[in-house]
Amino acid sequence: SACVLAQTKNWENRFIDAMNYKDGVSINVKIDQMQFDLKSSDLGLIEIMDKDNYLLDFSNETVFVSEGIIKTFNKVNNQLIIDQLIEGDITIFDLLTGNFKDVLFENPDKRGNSIFVNFNIKMMGYSGFIKTKENGEPLELKVKYGPDQFLLLTVTNYIKGNLKLINEFNPLNAQIIDLRE
Repeated sequence: SACVLAQTKNWENRFIDAMNYKDGVSINVKIDQMQFDLKSSDLGLIEIMDKDNYLLDFSNETVFVSEGIIKTFNKVNNQLIIDQLIEGDITIFDLLTGNFKDVLFENPDKRGNSIFVNFNIKMMGYSGFIKTKENGEPLELKVKYGPDQFLLLTVTNYIKGNLKLINEFNPLNAQIIDLRE
């Protein structure tokens, strides 16, 4: 109905505004992953300058994406792997920056001070939910990409601006492996 569409658009706009602040956003996250019977958990920092420029920093590696080029720096073995995004692929960063081109949302569901929105990405076979504060700031994002396969991103801190790592990303003396063709 028109009301559901308006509610979804309203939520979408608040979320997109929160994640695409003019000076960027910096969010501390806990990432839990399940791959069949393998569980992993890590703490990281995500800096989003805009929908084409963002960085994910963990204790062992940093992933920097700029204008379609992915640079993954392995801090343990000092390797920098350079690759490019695959056209048409949908990543967690598309969801985080509000690039919802092939994403179908259900009606936003207000629970207490939070809003849950379930989604489906049929072309990739993914489903999940985004949980935000009423103002659009992210709280959780879960993507199920198969049976017993999911990624849960829990936001522990959200700050507008204050980008530090993305502007200083420049691994020195790293062994470079370029996978671009």
